[in-house]
Amino acid sequence: MAKTRKFWAFMGILIFLLLNYPLLQIFNRDALLAGIPVLVLYLHGVWILAIIGLYGLSSRLTSRE
Repeated sequence: MAKTRKFWAFMGILIFLLLNYPLLQIFNRDALLAGIPVLVLYLHGVWILAIIGLYGLSSRLTSRE
């Protein structure tokens, strides 16, 4: 149980850091990728990966019970 709590904490901190100022500033450029600003793609990518990661973790936790 301690491993899962550490992993939840790690995921929370990682998501927080990925959505924090320094990394957002790196992707805040005037460049477009397929006509979409890079910052928008980064935000959506982090958001989708966070959802997938947390869903995978929660499904693993419920399958053990």
